[in-house]
Amino acid sequence: MPLLSQPLNVVIVGGGVAAAELALALDDLARERVKLTIVAPNPEFHLRPLSTAAPFSVDHVRHHSLSDLAKRTHATFIGGEVTAVDPHRHAVRLATGESVGYDALVLAVGARHRTAFTRAMTFTGDTSTVPFNGLLADLEEGWSHSVAFVVPPGTTWPLPLYELALMTARSVHGMGISDVRLQIISPEAAPLSLFGAQASDAVRELLDQAQIAFHGEACARSGERGQLELMPDGETIDAERVVALPTIEGPQLAGVPADDRGFIPIDENGRVAGVSDIYAAGDGTTYPVKQGGIACQLADAIAEQLAAIAGADVEPQPFAPVLRGRLLTGHGAWYLERPQHNGPADDPELGLRLWSASRKVDGRYLSPWLAELDGSGPEPVPADVTHVDIEVPLPAAYDALRFDPYSPLLHR
Repeated sequence: MPLLSQPLNVVIVGGGVAAAELALALDDLARERVKLTIVAPNPEFHLRPLSTAAPFSVDHVRHHSLSDLAKRTHATFIGGEVTAVDPHRHAVRLATGESVGYDALVLAVGARHRTAFTRAMTFTGDTSTVPFNGLLADLEEGWSHSVAFVVPPGTTWPLPLYELALMTARSVHGMGISDVRLQIISPEAAPLSLFGAQASDAVRELLDQAQIAFHGEACARSGERGQLELMPDGETIDAERVVALPTIEGPQLAGVPADDRGFIPIDENGRVAGVSDIYAAGDGTTYPVKQGGIACQLADAIAEQLAAIAGADVEPQPFAPVLRGRLLTGHGAWYLERPQHNGPADDPELGLRLWSASRKVDGRYLSPWLAELDGSGPEPVPADVTHVDIEVPLPAAYDALRFDPYSPLLHR
């Protein structure tokens, strides 16, 4: 796409963290040089990573109007579902039959959740918080005495399951209940192994303190008499209740290239393979780490490219992700950070340390916007908290099709 002398017509499809970060970034970098449109089926932005806190009354899911975001970013908001993309006409088609044209299109449509186990409560971070309240009540009243928290094989994001397990432990122990057995079953070799060995050791210590057993390098399947069978060893686990994460599949949007699981293939800068002027960020892409902070960083890289195309004085920087996570434990939160393939490895701030629950998604523009809406400022890091530096790189975006960080059993 050549440099333009008129505003660049940018259409963002989606209403999640990647879409919000991109809109805020473009408004900051190239306000008068872009004509921005946000298209999303839901009129609200939901900060879903906080859904794990809701059953325990630790925090709540934030809801903000996308119309307010559009006003904040000088954009037009269109409420509607995009059913197809026509790359040749440079247009997206809505369920109403309306078409919206673009010079540049950014797909931040998220992904689809699929239930991995029939005999399980699947925690997706939306309506699943209600039945989880029922599980906690059953534990409190003595109707259930064991819970298995299961990370399924395939593409997923395991951190919320650790939060649920740790806060469940705190809840039952706080009620003086000592006969509840809690365990985590995961294909990971070690707890939250994606963050590296030092973080895994720290999380394992948290699990030990909370009396949560960890079964690693294991894939669970339903066995006889309601038991869980762990593969490949064949060990059986008794669990009266099972809580599982969903597996994640791509959006499979008509007119958009996709791999065999529906994910949108992107290069190292977020450009969609095989089409021109289309970018993608977030869980719907082939980048293997499905996490809000990574989505924001990719959105920033795309925003810089589009701002430069629009004629802004911006030098685009390559997508160099740093994985950050905040693990709620019921006693504050752990902040985990780790650079990926070519991310900064010598930042003295990298590490594992206590942090608050409210900053669950770390975006250069999104975090200040959310703090502004909530009427809060940046939260200081306690000076006396020790930390563990983590520096273990992961493959780049173009290696994503050959890399699944959550299912090592599938790649032996």
